[in-house]
Amino acid sequence: MNSEQLISKNIEVFYNKASEETRLEKGMGVFEFERIKWLIEKYLFTSPSKIIDVGGGTGKYAEWLAKKGHEVHLVEPVAKHLQLAENRAKKLKNKFSVHLGESRKLDFKNNYADLILLHGPLYHLQKKEDRELTIKEAQRVLKNGGIILGFAINYTASTLVGLLNGLIHKSSFFEMCKNELTTGIHNPPK
Repeated sequence: MNSEQLISKNIEVFYNKASEETRLEKGMGVFEFERIKWLIEKYLFTSPSKIIDVGGGTGKYAEWLAKKGHEVHLVEPVAKHLQLAENRAKKLKNKFSVHLGESRKLDFKNNYADLILLHGPLYHLQKKEDRELTIKEAQRVLKNGGIILGFAINYTASTLVGLLNGLIHKSSFFEMCKNELTTGIHNPPK
């Protein structure tokens, strides 16, 4: 199965153009990375824990957690990210596993993980039923007493970015923001 069958072509194209590999190393990404690491540590109750990083991108969080001694499984639908994550995992003493997959159908048994991280799925899946399926699937794989940490982007984020970077004055960007603020759906201009 290839990644095009798992996610929309638009998401694949976006990530083939963008550099998710360096995003958390510069600008606001540095703050995001540190804040999310703090939140994850706040909810890690057992050590070592079994952790599934769903939509784990290139493996930045998986690497950090594996270095802390946890058993980490990264699930990712973007082929470019899978290769980068596999390369990252190979360099570690305590490697993490890398799986082609996506959040609505996890290839793990019931009651498997202590902690499940949901990064991209909750903002890339725009239909309510897809998000609900993602959460139900995470619950299925989660051990009793386990934690699901879901991260999402607020529907005002594009507008704030547009205001900070002067993009709001472009008519296509302004229209996207107006629609996003009224519907909650993010449809970037072409």
